[in-house]
Amino acid sequence: MLALSSRTALVLLWLAVLSSTALTECLPDAVDPEYQLNLIQAPASPIKNSAGSLEPLYNFARLFLLAVQPYGFPLDTASRVLHNEATSSEVIRYEAGYMVCLILAVLYIVAIPVVGVVLVWRHFHYKKMAVESQPSPSSLPWYQRNVTVITCLSVVVILLLCGVILTFNTNNKMRQNMQPNLSRLRTDIGNIEKALNSVPQKVDSIVDKFSLFQEELMEELQETGDLIGQTILSSLNSTINVAVDSLRTTVQDATGAQRHLLEVKELRGNMQAIYTLLNMELTEMQTQLGKLNSSLNTSTLMTDANYDLIPSVDPEVQQLSFVSVFNGMEEQVEMLISSIPSICANQSTPQIEGLRVYLNIVHNVFRNSSKRLPSLRSLSSAVSNVRAVLDNTKADIEYYDYVRWSVSVAFCALILIISLLMLAGLVIGASMVISPTLYPFYLQDQLRLTTVYLLYVASGMIFIFSWLFIIMVFINLFFGGNAHALACRSCTNGDIFEFLDKQTLFSSLHAEEPEDMDIVAATAQSPIMTTDNSTTDLFMNPTDHQRKQAINTFEIYQGCQMGRSMFYSMHMNELFSMNKFLNESMYLSGLVYSMHALNFDLSSIQLLPDSARTAVQQFRDFSNLDRINYNNFLRLLASPIMKTDLDAFATQLERAALTANGTIGENLMSEAAKARQLANVVRLQDSYRRNMSYSIEALATIRRNYQANADNTLLNATEVESSLQLQVPDALQNVSDCVMERATELLRQYFVFVRYAIIDEALDCSWLPVSLSNMYTATCDNLIGPWNAFWLSLGWCCAFLVPGVIFSILAAQLWKPPTSPVNRERFHMPYDIFEKGTNTTCMTLDSLKGKRKDGDTKKPNFNVYMTLDDVIGFDKGKKEKGSCSA
Repeated sequence: MLALSSRTALVLLWLAVLSSTALTECLPDAVDPEYQLNLIQAPASPIKNSAGSLEPLYNFARLFLLAVQPYGFPLDTASRVLHNEATSSEVIRYEAGYMVCLILAVLYIVAIPVVGVVLVWRHFHYKKMAVESQPSPSSLPWYQRNVTVITCLSVVVILLLCGVILTFNTNNKMRQNMQPNLSRLRTDIGNIEKALNSVPQKVDSIVDKFSLFQEELMEELQETGDLIGQTILSSLNSTINVAVDSLRTTVQDATGAQRHLLEVKELRGNMQAIYTLLNMELTEMQTQLGKLNSSLNTSTLMTDANYDLIPSVDPEVQQLSFVSVFNGMEEQVEMLISSIPSICANQSTPQIEGLRVYLNIVHNVFRNSSKRLPSLRSLSSAVSNVRAVLDNTKADIEYYDYVRWSVSVAFCALILIISLLMLAGLVIGASMVISPTLYPFYLQDQLRLTTVYLLYVASGMIFIFSWLFIIMVFINLFFGGNAHALACRSCTNGDIFEFLDKQTLFSSLHAEEPEDMDIVAATAQSPIMTTDNSTTDLFMNPTDHQRKQAINTFEIYQGCQMGRSMFYSMHMNELFSMNKFLNESMYLSGLVYSMHALNFDLSSIQLLPDSARTAVQQFRDFSNLDRINYNNFLRLLASPIMKTDLDAFATQLERAALTANGTIGENLMSEAAKARQLANVVRLQDSYRRNMSYSIEALATIRRNYQANADNTLLNATEVESSLQLQVPDALQNVSDCVMERATELLRQYFVFVRYAIIDEALDCSWLPVSLSNMYTATCDNLIGPWNAFWLSLGWCCAFLVPGVIFSILAAQLWKPPTSPVNRERFHMPYDIFEKGTNTTCMTLDSLKGKRKDGDTKKPNFNVYMTLDDVIGFDKGKKEKGSCSA
């Protein structure tokens, strides 16, 4: 029984409080929404206390148990019991109060049956004795004895009925509460187990958010090449603009020179053809006018400028045949310059992919480093064991509770029957005493006999079953009381926390080593990665003793009530350096090296391709623009085409035709029309002259700077091409710094989320007090409370069965009917019932002292007792004889 009680009490202890040892910083001002997870577990709905109006009874049971077992939680004894090292003497000393109760129960078990046997023997013994040998009754008058017995028995019956009602009520309440509260207890323990087991999964989900940072950083890194190219262009913007402008000028010079030369060539041919035509037509006109004997002066009717003297530009045009190379040259150069960012991006792609591999390794290292977070595995395992014990024993607990309930109902029914028998005997007997005329005379003896039998049956049932009742009381008192002391009271006064502090519930709260590799091994796998070994020292190394001393379960529970994270209430911050774990520089050190190790080769970029460069050189050296005699061209073109105005000459011919005869006039009019046609030809020739003059002037302008422009083009192009590679280191440095700042900021944002999510969400325990309160309510208030109230009510009944049997026997003896058909109930006759001083011949009291009925003097000097018939007969005889004295 001792071992069984210890195991039962300890199981209840685990069920009530073990999970209180399960695993804050404030919410940061800004957590990136993409990182938010909402890992906080919602508290369970609270359980209501089912005590209701029975709460005073529960409190009285607790006070009684405190008197029986006033000791605190037996820390050392409980630890030794768990390890099967405790001795019986230790347990007995702790259970000393129950040992006293056991002694009282044994005395009760022995005393009640013995008293019953004695009373039965006494009943039958006195039944066989003569009436004269019966002991004298109490000196109290009959009416006082009846009132006393009725009052006392009434009080006992009322108290018994109250106890029976409370016993039935508490027994049924425990039965009703058993299944739902066991299920709720199982649910709350399962919630605690789920919460503890979910901590590693929550941490993994937090760590897996590293992929979001990785993806965003990779987007930044993939733009690195393009950004470096743009930075280079930005730094060489002025130089590139100068080079492009000089190239544009040279291209314009070359294409302009070629265009104007071709135009001069074409105009030269046209002008010389018109010049020949004009000379022929003018000569013919002079001849015709001479035949007409015209008085007009035709000596000025000739050309003034000799366009046959215009030199040919065919050699120069032929020298510029390479100018076609310059077609689209400017657009090509601009496209080449704008393509530099894409060239850098293409060159950085393999290196960026290497950084992707590095970030994957860092992710794995970060995940492995998170495994060093102090583990709650031992605590979760303990809670799982408790849940398994409850699952395995739940069916047995419900079965034994059903058996307990059934036996308790039977015992309560027996006590109710006893109480009702007493009540029935009390009602019948008291009614006959209080109102003798209530029942007919012939029924009085039968009712008296019924009353006696009812009271005797009740007393007999008490003698027979009282030992079962008290055994039931002690068994429930022992287990229920120990369950309350070890589980409930130890929770309320905090003793249980000291006990749990000494267990191995937190043995797994040590910094675990990474499963695969550390940061050094990870970065050593790639030539572009490196780090400082000092950054791998993430954790302190306290001993197991120090680690165990740092854990205080009451502090954990109190911290959870106040909303603190288990990270601080369990002193994980002393075992695990969150600042070192979330050190941005440690994880980005390899990235910094890799960024500065990026290499871009822009030496192959040619602002001027070889063909274009050759064309520029040819244009500069072999275009022969400087050999053209532009002044001769301009002088020839400056001479007027005609020495006379053909339109004015035509007018003169028309006037002359008006005065001439018909045939001459017609000829003159024909010549006038011809002159006007030649005037149009002259005007066309003049337009050619002007165009050629413009082209010659343009060529003269080009001739002044084309060689210097070509030299500048070549020089600027060479400068740009050489500067591109020279600007790479500076651009790489600037871009790397910007990228690292961005990477650090992204990682800092992610680490802010990690710190908050691990400390304030994954290790949040605000749900724990509610679960523990539910477990306490389900176990202590709704199960152990009515259990203790049941045995207290049953013990109440057992206690009042003792006075019940006493007053039942007294009442049965008092209301026992006479054994003869004649009423011979004896009266105590006082000495002064008759007047001593009267002088009468009647029988006096003194004559009755030694003489009774025919001189019977066997019992001299006894107190005189007379039956009611004797008194009545004596009174009648006195009336018939008259008074003895005159």
